[in-house]
Amino acid sequence: MRVLLANDASKHSQAAADYLRSLPFRKPIDLDIVSAVVPPMMIDAGTMLLPSDLGLFIEEEREAAQTRVKETADQLAGPVHSLRCHIPIGSPATELLDLAETTDADLVVLGAVGHSGLERVLLGSISDYVATHGDISTLIVRPPRESSAPPELRKIMLALSGSPEDQRMIDWLKGFKWPVGTEVHLVRILLLSTFYRQDIRQKASSFWNQLLQQSHAQLIDLETQLQKLGVNTETHLVEANHVGEALVDYAEEHGCDLVVTGDSDSGLLTRMFLGSTSRYVLRHVHCSVLILRDKHVRREAKQQAAENAQSAP
Repeated sequence: MRVLLANDASKHSQAAADYLRSLPFRKPIDLDIVSAVVPPMMIDAGTMLLPSDLGLFIEEEREAAQTRVKETADQLAGPVHSLRCHIPIGSPATELLDLAETTDADLVVLGAVGHSGLERVLLGSISDYVATHGDISTLIVRPPRESSAPPELRKIMLALSGSPEDQRMIDWLKGFKWPVGTEVHLVRILLLSTFYRQDIRQKASSFWNQLLQQSHAQLIDLETQLQKLGVNTETHLVEANHVGEALVDYAEEHGCDLVVTGDSDSGLLTRMFLGSTSRYVLRHVHCSVLILRDKHVRREAKQQAAENAQSAP
């Protein structure tokens, strides 16, 4: 597996490195560490620097980034097969996505909020952009609230949808050697329509009963696969009128350390960009989030969209 780790001077970046180091990979990974140098005009449009000042600023930032990246590389040298460092100049989000493509990475790891002055929102503009527009699996790391301790990974929640993406989550877990006591919660939310009390008629229908049976059977099948990994499992089939909200509530109530979700809802558009449910979970849950993607499917969807646009009258 090739992993791309974003690095800056923030505590969230350090938490991401700690999180990556704690993941129990079965095989050593190939690791790329990237720390983008952001020109001052990309942080503050009112910044006035002469060309000589700008060059000095970028050189100082590059040297600081090199020192920081080397320290991170030394920390992660143990569990990796190969390691490369990158210090591009430009927008961190753009540079991350470009490197993910050129290195053919399988996973991007970054903190929920970085160090740049651009990131003063709930999630952080860089992590939000990469998670929303990237073609590969993305791990957004959030440290425990009010704690400087590195994140733990003892309780994992799989946000199932009944789609082929669910099996992808199971296959991803198989790539790790989970310690004794690790819990995996398989959670499937069934959407109820409460408009004009349609939920009453919905639950009384034969279709709903069939959906319940199919969902339960799928949970049992996935749980059986996970139990072979030696992890503790729980299955939950929940009825709710908002899928994303129900998933966030479950993660909070059960103290989950990581939520694993697919990358889309359905259709061409959401195969190109992050689906609404995954986006809601990413922006509202208070633990780390892993968005699993098939990068080949994403790229094919974008290519198809481009071809459709060219053929449109």
